[in-house]
Amino acid sequence: MEKVAETLRVVSHPARLRIIEILEEGERSVTEIQEFLGITQSLTSQHLNHMRVRRVLPSRKNGNMVFYSILNPDVVKVIHCIRQSDSV
Repeated sequence: MEKVAETLRVVSHPARLRIIEILEEGERSVTEIQEFLGITQSLTSQHLNHMRVRRVLPSRKNGNMVFYSILNPDVVKVIHCIRQSDSV
């Protein structure tokens, strides 16, 4: 349960929830994520790094670019469940 609670704490920020939503479509670069969010690259990188360190998102480098994806699809399922129950 500790790991579950930690994961929920990590994704509980609105920008991080939006990142998860963006990554549902598939892997994205930091620049793409930053453009979707409409916040600075520095702040985007901080959010991404926070989730990477806590093993919510994996990253991979390709040259100068860093790409992120969702490590555990169950995180998305939980967010969808909450979103559905919130709209009822």
